[in-house]
Amino acid sequence: MSIFKRIFSSYISHKKVSIRNSLIASAALFSINTNGAFAESKNYVAVEPLTCDIVKSIALPSDKVICLVDRKQDVHDLKISPKQARLLKKADKVFTLGTEMTPAMRNWVKRNSTVVLGVSAIDIDDHSDHDDHDDHGHSAKKHDDHDDHDDHGHSAKKHDDHDDHDHHDHGGVDPHVWHDPHNIIKMGEVVSKSLKKDVPERKLRKAISSRFKTFDKTLEDLDKWIVKQVSTIPSSNRVIVSKHKAMDYYGDAFGFETISLLDFLGHSSSLRPQNISKVLNELKEENVKVIFKEQEPASKLVNNLSKQSSIPLSSNQIFVDGLMMEGNTITVAVHNTCTIVNELGGSCNETTGFDLASNWGSLNQ
Repeated sequence: MSIFKRIFSSYISHKKVSIRNSLIASAALFSINTNGAFAESKNYVAVEPLTCDIVKSIALPSDKVICLVDRKQDVHDLKISPKQARLLKKADKVFTLGTEMTPAMRNWVKRNSTVVLGVSAIDIDDHSDHDDHDDHGHSAKKHDDHDDHDDHGHSAKKHDDHDDHDHHDHGGVDPHVWHDPHNIIKMGEVVSKSLKKDVPERKLRKAISSRFKTFDKTLEDLDKWIVKQVSTIPSSNRVIVSKHKAMDYYGDAFGFETISLLDFLGHSSSLRPQNISKVLNELKEENVKVIFKEQEPASKLVNNLSKQSSIPLSSNQIFVDGLMMEGNTITVAVHNTCTIVNELGGSCNETTGFDLASNWGSLNQ
Protein backbone atom coordinates (compact mmCIF):
# COMPACT_ATOMS: atom_id res chain seq x y z
CA MET A 1 0.00 0.00 0.00
CA SER A 2 1.37 3.42 -0.91
CA ILE A 3 2.17 5.96 1.80
CA PHE A 4 -0.62 8.18 0.42
CA LYS A 5 -3.22 5.41 0.81
CA ARG A 6 -1.94 4.48 4.24
CA ILE A 7 -2.06 8.13 5.27
CA PHE A 8 -5.61 8.52 4.00
CA SER A 9 -6.67 5.30 5.72
CA SER A 10 -5.06 6.44 8.96
CA TYR A 11 -6.73 9.82 8.69
CA ILE A 12 -10.17 8.28 8.15
CA SER A 13 -9.66 6.00 11.15
CA HIS A 14 -9.33 9.08 13.34
CA LYS A 15 -12.57 10.69 12.10
CA LYS A 16 -14.60 9.31 15.01
CA VAL A 17 -12.22 10.98 17.44
CA SER A 18 -12.47 14.21 15.44
CA ILE A 19 -16.27 14.14 15.50
CA ARG A 20 -16.31 13.51 19.25
CA ASN A 21 -13.96 16.45 19.84
CA SER A 22 -16.01 18.58 17.51
CA LEU A 23 -19.17 17.89 19.53
CA ILE A 24 -17.35 18.90 22.69
CA ALA A 25 -16.18 22.14 21.05
CA SER A 26 -19.71 22.83 19.73
CA ALA A 27 -21.16 22.27 23.18
CA ALA A 28 -18.69 24.74 24.64
CA LEU A 29 -19.64 27.35 22.05
CA PHE A 30 -23.37 26.73 22.69
CA SER A 31 -22.72 27.32 26.37
CA ILE A 32 -21.06 30.63 25.51
CA ASN A 33 -24.03 31.68 23.41
CA THR A 34 -26.65 30.69 25.98
CA ASN A 35 -24.88 32.85 28.51
CA GLY A 36 -25.83 35.88 26.50
CA ALA A 37 -22.86 36.37 24.18
CA PHE A 38 -24.56 36.40 20.78
CA ALA A 39 -22.83 37.69 17.65
CA GLU A 40 -23.87 38.07 14.07
CA SER A 41 -22.39 35.32 11.90
CA LYS A 42 -19.61 36.54 9.62
CA ASN A 43 -18.97 35.65 6.01
CA TYR A 44 -15.29 35.06 5.29
CA VAL A 45 -13.57 34.03 2.06
CA ALA A 46 -10.22 32.25 2.21
CA VAL A 47 -8.51 32.19 -1.17
CA GLU A 48 -6.05 29.30 -1.12
CA PRO A 49 -6.93 25.81 0.24
CA LEU A 50 -4.18 26.07 2.87
CA THR A 51 -5.45 29.48 3.96
CA CYS A 52 -8.98 28.12 4.17
CA ASP A 53 -7.86 25.30 6.43
CA ILE A 54 -6.04 27.72 8.73
CA VAL A 55 -8.96 30.17 8.95
CA LYS A 56 -11.51 27.39 9.59
CA SER A 57 -9.32 26.08 12.41
CA ILE A 58 -9.47 29.40 14.26
CA ALA A 59 -12.79 31.01 13.26
CA LEU A 60 -15.90 30.41 15.34
CA PRO A 61 -18.01 27.47 14.13
CA SER A 62 -20.92 29.88 13.71
CA ASP A 63 -19.02 31.85 11.05
CA LYS A 64 -19.15 30.88 7.39
CA VAL A 65 -15.76 30.33 5.75
CA ILE A 66 -15.83 29.88 1.97
CA CYS A 67 -12.86 28.28 0.25
CA LEU A 68 -12.41 30.24 -3.00
CA VAL A 69 -10.03 27.90 -4.82
CA ASP A 70 -10.46 24.16 -5.27
CA ARG A 71 -7.56 21.92 -4.21
CA LYS A 72 -7.12 20.79 -7.81
CA GLN A 73 -6.38 24.36 -8.94
CA ASP A 74 -2.80 25.68 -9.05
CA VAL A 75 -3.06 29.03 -7.28
CA HIS A 76 -0.03 30.31 -9.20
CA ASP A 77 -2.11 30.21 -12.38
CA LEU A 78 -5.42 31.34 -10.89
CA LYS A 79 -7.58 33.64 -12.99
CA ILE A 80 -10.42 35.00 -10.89
CA SER A 81 -13.80 34.21 -12.44
CA PRO A 82 -16.82 36.57 -12.26
CA LYS A 83 -18.39 34.23 -9.68
CA GLN A 84 -15.26 34.26 -7.54
CA ALA A 85 -15.04 38.05 -7.84
CA ARG A 86 -18.60 38.35 -6.50
CA LEU A 87 -17.71 36.17 -3.52
CA LEU A 88 -14.67 38.32 -2.79
CA LYS A 89 -16.74 41.51 -2.96
CA LYS A 90 -19.47 40.21 -0.65
CA ALA A 91 -17.12 38.84 2.01
CA ASP A 92 -16.78 40.56 5.37
CA LYS A 93 -13.09 39.70 5.08
CA VAL A 94 -10.84 37.98 2.57
CA PHE A 95 -7.83 35.96 3.74
CA THR A 96 -4.97 35.16 1.35
CA LEU A 97 -1.33 34.10 1.27
CA GLY A 98 -0.70 37.18 -0.88
CA THR A 99 0.55 37.90 -4.36
CA GLU A 100 3.83 36.02 -3.88
CA MET A 101 1.82 32.78 -3.95
CA THR A 102 -1.32 33.91 -5.77
CA PRO A 103 -0.54 36.66 -8.30
CA ALA A 104 -4.24 36.96 -9.23
CA MET A 105 -4.84 38.67 -5.86
CA ARG A 106 -2.78 41.68 -6.96
CA ASN A 107 -5.77 44.03 -7.15
CA TRP A 108 -7.46 42.62 -4.05
CA VAL A 109 -4.70 42.82 -1.44
CA LYS A 110 -4.98 46.60 -1.39
CA ARG A 111 -8.55 46.48 -0.07
CA ASN A 112 -9.19 47.12 3.61
CA SER A 113 -11.21 43.92 3.84
CA THR A 114 -8.27 41.75 2.70
CA VAL A 115 -5.98 40.14 5.27
CA VAL A 116 -2.65 38.76 4.06
CA LEU A 117 -1.15 35.99 6.19
CA GLY A 118 1.64 34.80 3.91
CA VAL A 119 5.34 35.61 3.67
CA SER A 120 4.82 39.39 3.50
CA ALA A 121 2.78 39.42 6.72
CA ILE A 122 4.98 37.53 9.19
CA ASP A 123 8.47 37.64 10.61
CA ILE A 124 10.07 34.46 9.34
CA ASP A 125 11.64 32.18 11.94
CA ASP A 126 15.27 32.14 10.75
CA HIS A 127 16.31 29.49 13.30
CA SER A 128 19.53 31.39 14.04
CA ASP A 129 19.42 29.98 17.58
CA HIS A 130 18.92 26.39 16.41
CA ASP A 131 22.36 25.47 15.07
CA ASP A 132 22.24 21.89 16.34
CA HIS A 133 19.44 20.35 14.30
CA ASP A 134 19.84 16.91 15.83
CA ASP A 135 18.76 18.31 19.17
CA HIS A 136 16.81 21.07 17.39
CA GLY A 137 16.53 23.00 20.63
CA HIS A 138 13.10 24.49 19.92
CA SER A 139 11.83 26.21 22.99
CA ALA A 140 8.28 27.06 22.04
CA LYS A 141 7.87 30.79 21.73
CA LYS A 142 4.88 32.06 23.63
CA HIS A 143 2.21 33.50 21.40
CA ASP A 144 0.16 35.64 23.75
CA ASP A 145 -2.98 36.44 21.85
CA HIS A 146 -4.03 39.75 23.36
CA ASP A 147 -7.23 41.44 22.23
CA ASP A 148 -5.57 44.85 22.06
CA HIS A 149 -2.49 43.68 20.15
CA ASP A 150 -3.91 44.54 16.75
CA ASP A 151 -0.75 45.97 15.25
CA HIS A 152 1.35 42.86 14.83
CA GLY A 153 4.34 44.77 13.55
CA HIS A 154 5.27 42.20 10.94
CA SER A 155 7.87 43.14 8.35
CA ALA A 156 8.63 40.28 6.00
CA LYS A 157 12.27 39.31 5.85
CA LYS A 158 13.51 39.07 2.29
CA HIS A 159 15.09 35.89 1.05
CA ASP A 160 17.81 35.24 -1.47
CA ASP A 161 16.63 36.23 -4.91
CA HIS A 162 16.05 33.37 -7.27
CA ASP A 163 14.82 33.36 -10.83
CA ASP A 164 13.83 29.92 -11.97
CA HIS A 165 12.15 31.26 -15.12
CA ASP A 166 9.23 29.03 -14.34
CA HIS A 167 5.63 29.69 -13.43
CA HIS A 168 6.79 29.21 -9.82
CA ASP A 169 8.94 32.35 -9.95
CA HIS A 170 7.91 34.39 -6.90
CA GLY A 171 9.80 37.59 -7.58
CA GLY A 172 12.66 36.84 -5.17
CA VAL A 173 10.55 35.95 -2.12
CA ASP A 174 9.92 32.29 -1.32
CA PRO A 175 6.27 32.06 -0.18
CA HIS A 176 6.30 28.43 1.00
CA VAL A 177 6.58 29.44 4.65
CA TRP A 178 4.14 26.84 6.02
CA HIS A 179 6.69 24.02 5.70
CA ASP A 180 7.99 25.32 9.06
CA PRO A 181 5.26 24.81 11.73
CA HIS A 182 6.40 27.89 13.64
CA ASN A 183 5.61 30.02 10.62
CA ILE A 184 2.09 28.56 10.51
CA ILE A 185 1.65 29.63 14.11
CA LYS A 186 2.56 33.18 13.11
CA MET A 187 0.10 33.00 10.22
CA GLY A 188 -2.53 31.86 12.71
CA GLU A 189 -1.76 34.82 14.96
CA VAL A 190 -2.57 37.16 12.09
CA VAL A 191 -5.88 35.36 11.53
CA SER A 192 -6.79 35.25 15.22
CA LYS A 193 -6.21 38.95 15.78
CA SER A 194 -8.17 39.85 12.69
CA LEU A 195 -11.13 37.65 13.63
CA LYS A 196 -11.31 39.09 17.15
CA LYS A 197 -11.70 42.58 15.72
CA ASP A 198 -15.03 41.43 14.33
CA VAL A 199 -16.58 40.36 17.65
CA PRO A 200 -17.25 42.88 20.42
CA GLU A 201 -18.26 40.20 22.93
CA ARG A 202 -15.43 39.29 25.25
CA LYS A 203 -16.62 35.69 25.62
CA LEU A 204 -16.46 35.15 21.87
CA ARG A 205 -13.00 36.68 21.66
CA LYS A 206 -11.98 34.24 24.38
CA ALA A 207 -13.50 31.41 22.33
CA ILE A 208 -11.32 32.40 19.37
CA SER A 209 -8.30 32.58 21.67
CA SER A 210 -9.11 29.11 22.96
CA ARG A 211 -9.26 27.72 19.43
CA PHE A 212 -5.97 29.42 18.60
CA LYS A 213 -4.43 27.87 21.71
CA THR A 214 -5.29 24.39 20.40
CA PHE A 215 -4.01 25.44 16.96
CA ASP A 216 -0.73 26.63 18.51
CA LYS A 217 -0.22 23.52 20.65
CA THR A 218 -0.90 21.16 17.75
CA LEU A 219 1.73 22.91 15.62
CA GLU A 220 4.28 22.92 18.44
CA ASP A 221 3.65 19.20 18.83
CA LEU A 222 4.03 18.77 15.06
CA ASP A 223 7.39 20.54 15.20
CA LYS A 224 8.59 18.19 17.94
CA TRP A 225 7.26 15.19 16.03
CA ILE A 226 9.13 16.18 12.86
CA VAL A 227 12.35 16.64 14.84
CA LYS A 228 11.98 13.12 16.25
CA GLN A 229 11.39 11.58 12.83
CA VAL A 230 14.26 13.46 11.18
CA SER A 231 16.63 12.37 13.96
CA THR A 232 16.44 8.82 12.55
CA ILE A 233 18.05 9.88 9.24
CA PRO A 234 21.84 9.44 9.00
CA SER A 235 23.33 12.94 9.06
CA SER A 236 25.19 12.36 5.78
CA ASN A 237 21.88 11.72 3.99
CA ARG A 238 20.12 14.95 4.93
CA VAL A 239 19.85 16.51 1.49
CA ILE A 240 16.48 17.31 -0.12
CA VAL A 241 16.65 17.61 -3.91
CA SER A 242 13.51 18.73 -5.76
CA LYS A 243 12.60 20.68 -8.84
CA HIS A 244 11.54 23.99 -7.32
CA LYS A 245 12.83 26.20 -4.54
CA ALA A 246 10.08 25.34 -2.09
CA MET A 247 11.55 23.34 0.80
CA ASP A 248 14.08 25.86 2.11
CA TYR A 249 12.01 26.73 5.21
CA TYR A 250 11.68 23.04 6.01
CA GLY A 251 15.38 22.47 5.46
CA ASP A 252 16.32 25.43 7.63
CA ALA A 253 13.99 24.36 10.42
CA PHE A 254 15.00 20.70 10.53
CA GLY A 255 18.61 20.54 9.42
CA PHE A 256 18.58 19.66 5.73
CA GLU A 257 20.55 21.03 2.82
CA THR A 258 18.09 21.80 0.03
CA ILE A 259 18.90 21.80 -3.68
CA SER A 260 16.54 23.28 -6.26
CA LEU A 261 17.23 21.80 -9.68
CA LEU A 262 15.93 24.88 -11.46
CA ASP A 263 18.41 27.07 -9.58
CA PHE A 264 21.10 25.24 -11.55
CA LEU A 265 19.27 24.64 -14.79
CA GLY A 266 17.25 27.77 -15.43
CA HIS A 267 14.25 27.25 -17.68
CA SER A 268 13.42 23.54 -17.76
CA SER A 269 12.57 23.65 -21.47
CA SER A 270 16.00 24.93 -22.57
CA LEU A 271 18.51 22.68 -20.85
CA ARG A 272 22.07 23.42 -21.86
CA PRO A 273 24.72 20.67 -21.67
CA GLN A 274 26.91 22.74 -19.37
CA ASN A 275 24.00 23.23 -16.98
CA ILE A 276 23.19 19.53 -16.98
CA SER A 277 26.84 18.78 -16.24
CA LYS A 278 26.83 21.31 -13.42
CA VAL A 279 23.82 19.83 -11.66
CA LEU A 280 25.06 16.24 -12.10
CA ASN A 281 28.36 17.19 -10.47
CA GLU A 282 26.50 18.88 -7.61
CA LEU A 283 24.34 15.81 -6.99
CA LYS A 284 27.44 13.61 -6.95
CA GLU A 285 29.39 15.92 -4.63
CA GLU A 286 26.51 16.10 -2.16
CA ASN A 287 26.10 12.33 -2.06
CA VAL A 288 22.42 12.69 -2.97
CA LYS A 289 20.42 9.52 -2.27
CA VAL A 290 17.11 10.38 -3.92
CA ILE A 291 15.44 13.07 -6.04
CA PHE A 292 12.02 14.03 -4.70
CA LYS A 293 9.30 14.39 -7.28
CA GLU A 294 6.65 17.06 -6.81
CA GLN A 295 3.99 15.60 -9.06
CA GLU A 296 2.58 12.33 -10.38
CA PRO A 297 3.82 11.34 -12.87
CA ALA A 298 7.21 12.95 -12.32
CA SER A 299 8.18 15.80 -14.64
CA LYS A 300 10.28 15.08 -17.70
CA LEU A 301 13.12 17.16 -16.23
CA VAL A 302 13.26 15.15 -13.00
CA ASN A 303 12.99 11.85 -14.87
CA ASN A 304 15.85 12.75 -17.20
CA LEU A 305 18.13 13.88 -14.37
CA SER A 306 17.37 10.73 -12.41
CA LYS A 307 18.39 8.58 -15.38
CA GLN A 308 21.55 10.56 -16.12
CA SER A 309 22.69 10.65 -12.50
CA SER A 310 21.53 7.10 -11.64
CA ILE A 311 19.86 8.60 -8.56
CA PRO A 312 16.40 7.11 -7.95
CA LEU A 313 13.21 9.13 -7.74
CA SER A 314 11.21 9.10 -4.53
CA SER A 315 8.49 6.46 -4.53
CA ASN A 316 5.97 9.11 -3.43
CA GLN A 317 5.70 12.77 -4.31
CA ILE A 318 6.09 15.60 -1.84
CA PHE A 319 3.42 18.33 -1.82
CA VAL A 320 5.13 21.71 -1.90
CA ASP A 321 2.41 24.18 -2.93
CA GLY A 322 -0.40 23.49 -0.48
CA LEU A 323 -2.72 20.73 0.63
CA MET A 324 -3.22 17.21 -0.64
CA MET A 325 -6.55 16.18 -2.17
CA GLU A 326 -7.59 14.79 1.23
CA GLY A 327 -6.70 15.81 4.75
CA ASN A 328 -5.48 19.07 6.27
CA THR A 329 -2.42 21.18 7.01
CA ILE A 330 -1.02 18.58 9.42
CA THR A 331 -1.74 15.75 6.99
CA VAL A 332 0.52 17.21 4.30
CA ALA A 333 3.29 17.87 6.83
CA VAL A 334 3.12 14.27 8.03
CA HIS A 335 3.07 12.94 4.46
CA ASN A 336 6.04 15.07 3.37
CA THR A 337 8.05 14.23 6.48
CA CYS A 338 7.44 10.49 6.24
CA THR A 339 8.27 10.54 2.53
CA ILE A 340 11.53 12.39 3.19
CA VAL A 341 12.51 10.39 6.27
CA ASN A 342 11.80 6.96 4.80
CA GLU A 343 13.50 7.75 1.48
CA LEU A 344 16.65 9.05 3.20
CA GLY A 345 17.21 6.02 5.39
CA GLY A 346 15.23 6.95 8.48
CA SER A 347 12.12 5.50 10.08
CA CYS A 348 8.92 7.55 10.30
CA ASN A 349 6.07 6.93 12.75
CA GLU A 350 2.95 7.87 10.75
CA THR A 351 0.50 6.87 13.47
CA THR A 352 1.68 9.47 15.98
CA GLY A 353 1.72 12.06 13.21
CA PHE A 354 -1.88 11.37 12.38
CA ASP A 355 -2.91 11.73 15.99
CA LEU A 356 -1.91 15.36 15.48
CA ALA A 357 -3.85 15.55 12.21
CA SER A 358 -6.92 14.31 14.06
CA ASN A 359 -6.53 16.99 16.75
CA TRP A 360 -6.34 19.63 14.04
CA GLY A 361 -9.31 18.15 12.18
CA SER A 362 -11.48 18.49 15.28
CA LEU A 363 -11.16 22.27 14.99
CA ASN A 364 -12.88 22.60 11.63
CA GLN A 365 -15.49 19.85 11.62
